[in-house]
Amino acid sequence: MKAKGVSSHYRRNYSAFVGETTLFGVGLVFASTTTVLPDFVSRLTGSAVFVGLIVSLSEGAWRLPQLIFANLLTNKHRKKPWLTRAGLIGRPSYLLYAIALGLGLSRFPSLGLALFFFLHCLFYTTLALDSVVWWDVFGKAIPAAKRGRLLGLSTTLRGILAVGAGFLIARMLGESGPAFPFNYALIFGASGICLLLGLMSWTFVIEPEEPVEKKRVLWRRYWPQLADILRHDSTFKRLLLVRLLAGFDGLALGLYVLFGLKELGLSAASLGLFTAVQTVGGILAGVGFGMLSERFGNHRVIQVGTAMSLTAPLVALGFQLTGFANGTVGSVLYAWIFLAIGVFLNANFIGFSNYAIELAPPGQRGTYIGLFNTVTGLIVVWPAVGGWLLERTSYLVLFTLTAGLLFVAFLSSLWLPRGRHPALPFKQGTPPRR
Repeated sequence: MKAKGVSSHYRRNYSAFVGETTLFGVGLVFASTTTVLPDFVSRLTGSAVFVGLIVSLSEGAWRLPQLIFANLLTNKHRKKPWLTRAGLIGRPSYLLYAIALGLGLSRFPSLGLALFFFLHCLFYTTLALDSVVWWDVFGKAIPAAKRGRLLGLSTTLRGILAVGAGFLIARMLGESGPAFPFNYALIFGASGICLLLGLMSWTFVIEPEEPVEKKRVLWRRYWPQLADILRHDSTFKRLLLVRLLAGFDGLALGLYVLFGLKELGLSAASLGLFTAVQTVGGILAGVGFGMLSERFGNHRVIQVGTAMSLTAPLVALGFQLTGFANGTVGSVLYAWIFLAIGVFLNANFIGFSNYAIELAPPGQRGTYIGLFNTVTGLIVVWPAVGGWLLERTSYLVLFTLTAGLLFVAFLSSLWLPRGRHPALPFKQGTPPRR
């Protein structure tokens, strides 16, 4: 049954969600945690551990607070303004850092690193509130049968724009581009502008009304209710297990760039190619996963995405074992890793998160998405562990371990059932309250 207001404002909401998601995604391309940011931090510090911390802190700041935000918002009739407020705080972060770089911050590496991680974590912390609200309003405003297509369309549009962004990044970081750090100041500035434009599109969303609890659940009752979900919803537990196993891709996620540039001798301009290819992977995933989700279910999206994720460490392992690095040819072949990353990132969006929303009973979308993202926040440690492991062993050990663990994740995904319709009753002993 559709929530009140869905049909009358459907087209407007559809366009607003596509615009927000597209612009937000392009903003993240300019501040990519797998290409742009690792190279920037490496130039600033030369430390693999700090490079690994980028993804760990991003995931931790984004995932871990979501359950707290979900309960704080449970009795709020209007959730849209909370995303707007969070966006006004967090989305200018990279733009502010761009201004600081332009004013000479890079002359003080320690201060520059500290400010970078502060603003980076500020953005991802506000994104935690953003995610809880976004998925809740999305679930109310867009009918279940149309969600996969919308997510696929926005991913495709984002990918098309991001290809151009990738070539712009290549020009900025190439020999003909501005010197460091002004090249990164321009890139971070573009990121901040796109993120703010996405927030502007969000303001056009009309949030449908939906019954909410009169009072927020007390914290001493809230945590046992979350435990009830984990005990009784077997499909949700299986989804969590698959995502936790797939999270081992983080061991090498921020280090593929370092391996390509420092070990294989690929040029810094290759970052633009890698970014463009990663976004092409997003385009292909947006088109394919949108249709796959609607026709065969979100569990198939997860299975295909996990299989693609497995190919990334296998390709890197092939380069490590053969030592092949033949200029342009090597860059093109190595770019497959970032194609696979782009595909899997969209499997997270269209597959994992959409599956969690599909499992959520009416009125509990915020709780389910918050619980999903918080529990799977355990994966935040792996990028930092990967950097630590690399400094004590080798790329061979790192890529072999990552490939082995992702193979287990792929096998586990084969046991995911097709998700239930969100309108179906939640069958368990005592239905949890939000």
